Amino acid sequence: MRPKIFYPVLGLLLILSFHPAPPAGQSAQGKLSPALAVQLASLPADETRPVWVYLTDKGFESDSPGLLKNALQERQQSLRERCLRRRAKVRPGQEMTDFEDIAVFSAYSERIRTMVPRVRTVSRWLNALSVEAGAREAASLASLGFVSRLEPVAAFRRGDDQQLVPQSAASPAALFFDPIYGPSNAQLNQISVPALHLMGFAGQGVLVCLLDSGFHKSHPVFRAAHLLAEWDFVNGDGDVQQNLADPRDYSDSHGTGTWSALGGFMPGRLIGPAFRAEFILGKTETDRFERPIEEDYWVAGIEWAESLGADVVSSSLGYTDWYAFRDMDGRTAVTTLAADRAADLGVVVVNAAGNERNDPWGHIIAPADGFKVIAVGAVDSSGHISSFSSPGPTYDGRIKPEVCALGVNTWLAGTDNNENPVYRSGSGTSFATPLVAGVVALLLEAHPDWRPNDVRAALLATASRSTTPDNDYGWGIVNALAAVQYSK
Repeated sequence: MRPKIFYPVLGLLLILSFHPAPPAGQSAQGKLSPALAVQLASLPADETRPVWVYLTDKGFESDSPGLLKNALQERQQSLRERCLRRRAKVRPGQEMTDFEDIAVFSAYSERIRTMVPRVRTVSRWLNALSVEAGAREAASLASLGFVSRLEPVAAFRRGDDQQLVPQSAASPAALFFDPIYGPSNAQLNQISVPALHLMGFAGQGVLVCLLDSGFHKSHPVFRAAHLLAEWDFVNGDGDVQQNLADPRDYSDSHGTGTWSALGGFMPGRLIGPAFRAEFILGKTETDRFERPIEEDYWVAGIEWAESLGADVVSSSLGYTDWYAFRDMDGRTAVTTLAADRAADLGVVVVNAAGNERNDPWGHIIAPADGFKVIAVGAVDSSGHISSFSSPGPTYDGRIKPEVCALGVNTWLAGTDNNENPVYRSGSGTSFATPLVAGVVALLLEAHPDWRPNDVRAALLATASRSTTPDNDYGWGIVNALAAVQYSK
């Protein structure tokens, strides 16, 4: 039987002195998921792959009231004031922290660090670590009594959502027809954003997190942006802009596009819906097609964003490998569980539905399948669903996406091959998503007491197909003006 551990020092001594046996009835081999076992069986002896290591507990039994109370109080004291205010909206009169907020037990994580070449991320919410491990390391980890199971870290290769046209190739008529919004006028008018700008709403006081491939912060469109925090989860540093001197660093063009669509501000060239919002930027992926995007960095990013007090998370990525469509049920994918957890804590999570309509996958992507995630599809300037926008339903039959915005030739900021700032168009649900997330920021500015469910209800009830939702458009194209006037 697994020993009960009540004190950190005693726990450390116990863990370092022996490898506890797996719980009765569960072999070490049985802790490896079938998918991971297959992957490790074909892995060369000197290679590793990313693996989730899930733990049995947090160093004490969850029914130990005194220890639990102390741990929760300690965590609550570490949370920022704006995080506590946001949580209070969804937990009135309740404790602001719960068991999932407690950190991974340090003795467990330290023991694991001695057994693998690298620990990638640590997740409080999942009570798990992602590590680099081969077959030998995985077998050793599975032998630990405090390890409950091992799963592969899922990955995703981004669909073709960067059909970008540099400014020089765009028609002059498209570039300069609006003196205020420039070419971004079309994408904002389609969702009735200018009317809210005239009412004085631009996202002020709302904290928005973008999780993406990196961000070219020095682009002129971000000159007025209020950036509060940034972190590169892949390279482990505090700069989300590409370091051209580091061959391990990677492009920041995709994140630049999504941030500009949401919060850029350059009159006559490009304006985002929420240009007065405050921003935190998480670099959680690479947009090199040859390198998979891995889910553990996204999970670390959304936990970080929630702890800093983010009100909105805008994410234009998703995960399918090693998942199957049956896993798009809102209860399985790691990122989906993390996204719904964030929503339970008061964060409005907006995620791309995916660009997989004509691919073999053919469905939405995780975490867009989440029960509380606002999944976004892409339409063209005429309001027709794009040829690539992933359709619903979820595996359990729920309508997805929730809403749509312009995702065909969306006007964006970017860089050219020499890293010079340019403006261009791009297509994909990736670029429809930040437009909707920007509208969410406007709604929260106008209604600071609204919870994620309130925002969702307003968007769905006022969208263009609200009375006849389907699995192409969801409830239709967003109407920001109608949504801000929505009465619960």
